[in-house]
Amino acid sequence: MWFKNLSIFEFLAPFETECDALEKALSDHKFVPCGSSVPISMGWVSPFSTHDGPLIHQAQGAIMIAFQVQEKIVPASVVKELLDEKVEEIELRESRKVKKKEKDTLKEEIFQTLLPRAFTRNTVTYAYIDQLKGLFIVNAASSKKADLVTVNLRKALGSLKIRIPELLPISMILTNWVKTNEYPQSLTIEDQCVLQDNEDSSGVIRCQKQNLLTEDIQSLIDTGREVVQLGLSWQEQLSFILNDEFMIKSIKYLEYVQDKANDIVTETKEARFDADFTIMVETLREFVSEVLAIFAKHQKEQNEQNEQSLDEAPLEGLNEEKEASEPLENTEVETPGSL
Repeated sequence: MWFKNLSIFEFLAPFETECDALEKALSDHKFVPCGSSVPISMGWVSPFSTHDGPLIHQAQGAIMIAFQVQEKIVPASVVKELLDEKVEEIELRESRKVKKKEKDTLKEEIFQTLLPRAFTRNTVTYAYIDQLKGLFIVNAASSKKADLVTVNLRKALGSLKIRIPELLPISMILTNWVKTNEYPQSLTIEDQCVLQDNEDSSGVIRCQKQNLLTEDIQSLIDTGREVVQLGLSWQEQLSFILNDEFMIKSIKYLEYVQDKANDIVTETKEARFDADFTIMVETLREFVSEVLAIFAKHQKEQNEQNEQSLDEAPLEGLNEEKEASEPLENTEVETPGSL
């Protein structure tokens, strides 16, 4: 359940669907296992990993959901081998060449024959709606996997007004951090990164267990390479990898977070799930807010406006105080008894 990857979306309007309505919407698209002749099936399942459990779990202003995909695995090599045997048999028996259209039909027939005996592969992707922050977080390391969840949630609800945050140039920022050794105090640069040649995207250098602030790394940056992926840690609570597509991957929850989870004693699996989900949401809520404040355009602009307002506020107050203390000129004051 602990998210290892983050694909982050923001709501364009507050998510106001009630939990009962959300449960009903998901249940209409609930997961049903593949039939004998069905190669793939997908739908919503209980986050508790139980067949008949609720399809949502709410805690700390967040709602957890889970989406399952079941695929039947029919190895392409097996299909090809049987197809070649079938084609050879026909050509020998009928003394003719099997054309492409006929081959395609034979291939589909072989595939359908093998389906009932195929192994199945199940993948469950977790996500949660953060109503307090107006975010949708998917535990996915690729945009394809994240999009599968968002598309099907939109299908279930009829509408899902979300978008990927508008971002500043991430690789430029990461490169500058490594080059200058200046970055936000809440973050720490770890020992891995990926450098890519500006002129040739195939020119990639992967650094593992390296001091990224050495002259060797600096010289690579000076010759025109950018940091497109960087290992970081946050407030001694999380370590992670951030890439230039704003995918946060390989999250590890460090000792501080682990201790918080271990300090809570629970008696049931449901209570354990709730405790872990609560701690994870609280941790990621603060973490994601800080990351967006650094890389999201509107967050950066909002922060700069707030700082400017704070800088100007004392001056405005002084001006008002000064005006109040200056004597009034050319003003006649009527006193009691005057004519």
